[in-house]
Amino acid sequence: MTEAVFFSRGPADLPLEVTSFVGRRSDLRRIREVMSESRLVTLTGFGGIGKTRLALRMASELRRVFDGVYVVPFGGVADSEAVPEQFAAALGLHGRSRGSATITVVEYLRPRSVLLVLDNCEHVVEVVAVLADTLLRTCPKVHILATSRESLRTDGEVEYPVMPLTVPEHVSGEEPLNQFEAVQLFLDRARAIVPGFDLNDENRAAIAAISRKLEGIPLAIELAAARLRTFSPAELDARLSDRWELLSRGSRTAPSRHSTMAACVEWSFDLCTPEERLLWAKAAVFRDGFELDAAVAVCSEPEDDEPIEETLASLVEKSVLTSTQDQGVHRYRMLPPIRYRGRVELGRIGRDAELRRRHKDFYVDLVAGAHEDWFGPRQLDMLSRLRREGGNLGKALEFCAVESDSADQGLMAGANLLEFVLVGGRFGIGRQWFERILSGRPGDPETRALALRTASVWAAMQGDTESAVSLLDEGQALATRLGGETETLLVQAAGFVAMFAGDPARAEELLTEAARGFAASGNDAELAFCYVLLALERNLRGDLDGALESNRACLALTEPVGEVWLRSWSLWIAGQALWTRGDPGAARAIVMQSLRLKRDIAEPLGIAILLETLAWIAAATDPARAATLLGAAQNEWDKIETSARVLPWLDTPHREAMDVARTRLGDAALDSAWSDGRALDQATAIALALEEPAPAAKSTTGPRTRASQSGLTRRERQIAELVHQGLSDKQIADTLVISPRTAETHVQHILTKLGFTSRTQVAAWIGEQRSSDDR
Repeated sequence: MTEAVFFSRGPADLPLEVTSFVGRRSDLRRIREVMSESRLVTLTGFGGIGKTRLALRMASELRRVFDGVYVVPFGGVADSEAVPEQFAAALGLHGRSRGSATITVVEYLRPRSVLLVLDNCEHVVEVVAVLADTLLRTCPKVHILATSRESLRTDGEVEYPVMPLTVPEHVSGEEPLNQFEAVQLFLDRARAIVPGFDLNDENRAAIAAISRKLEGIPLAIELAAARLRTFSPAELDARLSDRWELLSRGSRTAPSRHSTMAACVEWSFDLCTPEERLLWAKAAVFRDGFELDAAVAVCSEPEDDEPIEETLASLVEKSVLTSTQDQGVHRYRMLPPIRYRGRVELGRIGRDAELRRRHKDFYVDLVAGAHEDWFGPRQLDMLSRLRREGGNLGKALEFCAVESDSADQGLMAGANLLEFVLVGGRFGIGRQWFERILSGRPGDPETRALALRTASVWAAMQGDTESAVSLLDEGQALATRLGGETETLLVQAAGFVAMFAGDPARAEELLTEAARGFAASGNDAELAFCYVLLALERNLRGDLDGALESNRACLALTEPVGEVWLRSWSLWIAGQALWTRGDPGAARAIVMQSLRLKRDIAEPLGIAILLETLAWIAAATDPARAATLLGAAQNEWDKIETSARVLPWLDTPHREAMDVARTRLGDAALDSAWSDGRALDQATAIALALEEPAPAAKSTTGPRTRASQSGLTRRERQIAELVHQGLSDKQIADTLVISPRTAETHVQHILTKLGFTSRTQVAAWIGEQRSSDDR
């Protein structure tokens, strides 16, 4: 069994299986049948039974049936009030909206045919049940597959109890043990531990006994298989016999299977050394995994007998921890039952409060370090690390919100997350952190002023100008008394808010003043930020020379140090200025350069704006391409709950591009091209915009299987039909009123999606499809 710790980046972006999926064929068949009759199916059972793994495999098999499949993991959600925000985040709805996350989710899913996998619901079951019921009643094409230790108990739900794997009841000399799922799983995991391990006459009785005594519980079987590094199957069977019988004597009123799972974890705990048990308990303080530096800072002691790396390795070997490679670094995770056992031990030894404080201190320091390294070559690394640590950052800030002596640390951490939240677009959750902490005692004036600065910027980005001004007024009152760079930072924030409030003259004045202050103090990071804002403001006022001058000033600061985020925005503004000036070729090149950077950053707002801009540039020469890119951009706008029409500097060129495309193509062709764009995922849309080959489909099936479930857009199907007719790229371009380059790009996308290598294969496939339709 496994726990899915995963944030979907797009529809059908499911976590990859890293170990083989064993058995459950009859379960998969029955669940599929139940899901054809009910829109809400809940897989129930105790921890370790394999609910998550089964749900993800079912979702993988059904991904072609739906337009999108999303995994919403609740394992790291400690507070039921955070369920709607977690739901929205898993759907990629990083919000500018000031409304509730529930309404955001409902509005986004209402027109869509999607499958939602709601994982680990038991500790927030009441809130999840209400949200699931709301979705079923308001979103007619949404289907839900949930996993929970108890059912949601809502109307329309079908509960599917997940039973243990099949086990041999007795062993005879002729009985093929490989037919039993528990034996299959034990052998599969044993071979990963002991290469060449296999079932034979000498070990078959012990393996059958182990599988039977563990009652077919997947997690228990995996923990037992890990002991093969130390014990033979016979020795394992003997030790298990004594300890298992003893430890299964739990509460008489508890479900027997739950007692067995508890016994399995307890048995693993008892097999650990005192050093391993202590680290197990300490590591339970982390949420959603941790990395080595965090373990060293939070869990190690000067008096430790051996390096923490050695003890971590021992816990990995004993399957207490899982170790994965995440973006080039090792990351350790605990399954929920194991983490719970660690927390119990931490409380027993009286060190829970101490470890939570050490955890908070580490992540507050991590945020401070990320802020220091943000303006430089490590920016993308810092961004990736903060994204991986979302659960731990939330836990640290929660600690600061409830412990008054840590409030200033929480405010400073929030202030240091300014750029990170701007990139991710999660302004709502960021502002909630601040609202909780700012409502407490005043604390250090400078820290509070910096926190108010960040909060005002986030409020402005959400379009909440009233709150932004209120926060800014308090911050400026403090900063004026403090003077120095704190005052300059608040002046910069005031310019930012003025620009979003529609006062460009005031914005220019304030940003220019802030830029002078940062230049005098040598703060290149904030000076470069000022140049980006000034470039945007000047471009909006039609001062193209001023905008390009600000861009050059920004690049002079960002390029030498390897900064990416501000540089990407500055390049986009320069591209807009060049396009407005009447140089579409130069504009297109620089905007594409910006989009490549935005792809590395994975910033939804930036990607949306750049797809829009490339569509505007293409409208005059390739209206179909423009309409497709505008459709793709709308997908990104939907994720952040806004559109080009909301932002005044984007609305006019957006409408003009649509008008040109409609005039050149007509309503039907425009709608078709727009729909093609709406059908693209983010990676494919970016590849189309950059005129790159479409990314390879994540599939292990052969070309002919992919062809039968092609996923071609309407435009691609239209072009495939023309390929079948023998038309060249130029002839296709003339027929559809698009450029030959666009036709060529579409053909490459078709080849990639179908898994083919030649136009002849595409033509043959179209012929087969027609023959199939005729039959």
